[in-house]
Amino acid sequence: MKIATMKCCVAFALASSLSGCVTMQSLEANPRDDVRYRVGSEVTRQDTSGNTDVLTQDGWKSGALAETKMPRQKVWYISLQESGIKAWRYGFLSEENYRYIDPLSPIVEASAFSATGWATYLVKGDGANDFIVKRANFTKNADPEVLGLLEGYRREWRFTPVGRPTMAAYGYHLTSKGLVLSRTPSAFTYFPSGNPRATLLPEDWQLAWRQKGDIENSRLLIVKKLTPKGFEPGRHQIGFFDLDKNRMLPTVFEMTFIPNSEDAQFGNRFFLFDTPRGPITITLEDGIKQVVVRNVKTGEIRIAFQRDAGIARIKAEQTNTGRIAVEAAVGFSDQKIYDAEDFLYSGRTTPP
Repeated sequence: MKIATMKCCVAFALASSLSGCVTMQSLEANPRDDVRYRVGSEVTRQDTSGNTDVLTQDGWKSGALAETKMPRQKVWYISLQESGIKAWRYGFLSEENYRYIDPLSPIVEASAFSATGWATYLVKGDGANDFIVKRANFTKNADPEVLGLLEGYRREWRFTPVGRPTMAAYGYHLTSKGLVLSRTPSAFTYFPSGNPRATLLPEDWQLAWRQKGDIENSRLLIVKKLTPKGFEPGRHQIGFFDLDKNRMLPTVFEMTFIPNSEDAQFGNRFFLFDTPRGPITITLEDGIKQVVVRNVKTGEIRIAFQRDAGIARIKAEQTNTGRIAVEAAVGFSDQKIYDAEDFLYSGRTTPP
């Protein structure tokens, strides 16, 4: 379709409110990235943040809802792309994308989140389980730093930091600026630090099935302890170990899982997001009866949803503005919290 015909079609749709015109890709000289237009009874476009704008006589009118005025923290997704890494804000905000390609590609693994502007990643070495551990500040496009060599050897990992002795471990987890080496379920080494050494968790506590958020930013490890009771053999306490103070936080709560399915269920029932006031968790507790929002450092807590018959699923995600949105399947309907931070501190579930 020619440009003149396209303009005529839009004008006709606006004047007579008739449907049936075709979808167009452009209505202005420099449209925002990834916008799409639907022509019919109204003309709309959707930006990369998922907001829908409507074309009126006075121009484009934003469909974005109001945001609570509170400080937000930038957090990026990190992904592999073309033998390098790509970082972008939650919500795929195009103007805050970063790309980095290591000269020793391919990059085979990278830390998943970053609130520091850094990413730690593994570059393939010479052997089958031989990796060079590096980190880079993607916001400044600085030269990468080599942290050491990670080698898989007979069901264990050996990490040799630059200029330091080799450390042995059974697993590892990448943070934005380094890695956590799990020596046993209850012992770990965090690198980099001024004096890397093995740290033992308090008695009966172990590292959780998986870590979430950016450990380098939160400075917390998620830990667990089995506490079976009655007909709940899969009952666990969930806590947080402070890397800087080398002790447990007072915040502890309980979650129940089906035995042998803890990893997958924990991944779908536990969410952690870093905020300026401290890490916030969204969890499914009391069996599966309550969705709870809490600040793990201050201990502030508020029950978001509750249903005695159980809640089928929960979902939490951070938008491009840093807002944490929560959704839960409560009975036969999906219930939502627009801003989990605002809800925790004010009790509001809808936009202000």
